[in-house]
Amino acid sequence: MVQFQELEVAVGDVLRIGEMTVTVIDIENGEVTFRIDDSGNFDPAQTSDLFDKNSAPLPR
Repeated sequence: MVQFQELEVAVGDVLRIGEMTVTVIDIENGEVTFRIDDSGNFDPAQTSDLFDKNSAPLPR
C-alpha cells in the first residue's frame, strides 16, 4: 500500500525518511530539488519543526 503525505517545505528544511535525510536545496515554480543523504549521519538538531511535537508520528 502506498501512502501519500503532503508537506509544506522551505529551502534548508531537513526531513528524515527511514535511514535517509533529505534536504530541500531549491524550490522553483513549484518544483522542489532535494539532496539525499543515506550515510546514516542524521542530526535531529538540523530538522525542521514541520510537526508539532504532540502530534501523532508519521507512518514508517
